[in-house]
Amino acid sequence: MEIETLLHRVMRVNLMDIVNKISFPRHGSENYEALLMVGDFIEEKFKEYGYIVEFDEFEYYGKKHKNIVATLKGMDSDKNWLLIGAHYDSAIYSCGADDNASGVAVMLEVARILRETSCAQNLKLVAFTLEEPQAFDLNFLIGSKHFVKKMKKQGYRYKAIILESVGYFSKVKGSQKLPAFVKGPDVGDFLGVVGNGKSKKLLDLFEKAKVYVPTLNLLTYKAPMNGWLSIETRLSDHAPFWDAGFQAVMLTDTAMFRNPYYHTPQDTPDKLNFSLLTDVAKLLIAAVLSANT
Repeated sequence: MEIETLLHRVMRVNLMDIVNKISFPRHGSENYEALLMVGDFIEEKFKEYGYIVEFDEFEYYGKKHKNIVATLKGMDSDKNWLLIGAHYDSAIYSCGADDNASGVAVMLEVARILRETSCAQNLKLVAFTLEEPQAFDLNFLIGSKHFVKKMKKQGYRYKAIILESVGYFSKVKGSQKLPAFVKGPDVGDFLGVVGNGKSKKLLDLFEKAKVYVPTLNLLTYKAPMNGWLSIETRLSDHAPFWDAGFQAVMLTDTAMFRNPYYHTPQDTPDKLNFSLLTDVAKLLIAAVLSANT
């Protein structure tokens, strides 16, 4: 099936619906029941789209948590996977529309579109929990660290694409800040794709795919020293994959470097650009399909 045909199937209304339904505080330690509710919503969406849903479960401070894993064949059916992931918890007191209902919405819409393609056979979709700092000890990336450590020990291999805050854009000059040692524009109207040295092929994949989505500005960045030189490039669920030696990239609107509502109660759906969020979904689909051409 041609890439252009599939891109036309991406529905802005679906992205809006998902973001609106899960944009409320869902912090792991402060809003535990709300977090479970969002997890159930994601599980049902995956099942609705025809995926087998399994869980990577663990306990944290006496409460049960789960990474939600969706595949067409079962997560144990292969050892090598292309993984698309997004965290579904929010920061404490935040509605979490951009961070990270936007990433969850794109992941689910991409899952819906790719379901009928041959590349979906080797696709693992993971909704990670407890990405945000926790009130007890300020630990973070808890869910993805657990997942990567467990799966690597069991012999799984991954190329990972992580969606992290992908819905806030601005055309105002000066709206974009950047981490130390990172050069780029001062207008926040682009999607960033951040990789490390080992992930150059994934970065190249998105450069190749951008021809299919000309309305979306794209900036790729290869973080030196596994991101330790600019620590902000490590603050999402791609970092455990880097540390485990896997290829991984983060798709991001740069979060706190652009979005003034980051980690606040004002991070609500009305602040997002759903036309460009639709483009993000299209870009990801084009990249995944390009990997198989």
